Amino acid sequence: MSRPSATTAVVSIQPAAALHAAAGASESALVARASGGDGDAFATLVARLLPLVYRWALVLADDVDDADDITQDAFVQMHLRLAQFRGEAPLEAWLYGIVRRAAGQRRRRARRRARLAALPRALPERDVYVTDPGARVDRQQLLMKVRAFFAALPARQREIVDLVDLQGYDPIEVALMTGIKPATVRANLFKARAAVRAHLIARHPGVAEVER
Repeated sequence: MSRPSATTAVVSIQPAAALHAAAGASESALVARASGGDGDAFATLVARLLPLVYRWALVLADDVDDADDITQDAFVQMHLRLAQFRGEAPLEAWLYGIVRRAAGQRRRRARRRARLAALPRALPERDVYVTDPGARVDRQQLLMKVRAFFAALPARQREIVDLVDLQGYDPIEVALMTGIKPATVRANLFKARAAVRAHLIARHPGVAEVER
């Protein structure tokens, strides 16, 4: 049975003309209208923010289904709490906090399942070479290894690497979004980068030669 998308689970279908009119509004105008009960404005906000929220959820979740649930929970909380948003911080930073809390709540409710979901990550690396008799590590296989090791990083390091190195946020912005001290953000970023580099060099010494 197919699951409803995060958007349809949170927002009812709105008339096309109304959504089109809301689509051209600024973010601040949409927030003001949505917090006042304007469903069209909220639907437009969801449509704009859904890709970003879902990307965050994927990093914070254990699997795609959890990411869908976290996204849905986050938009429900956003709808309930939007009137509390005062604009003292960017909307993205405020919303990231909601997504992060939603992920934390889901992890606490399903801690045992999360441990079981992590077990497949320990599969031996020899499986990577099943379709490659010569054990040749090409670009795609190397990318698979990096992604697998990224998924195995501690949750906080994985979150910070994604925000800084993959999404382009400044460490100061990440500190604001996560509530973590800037120095702690930088320390975790350094540890994660060093761990990824050491992992790659240990398995592919040629990487170190390229860096010189």
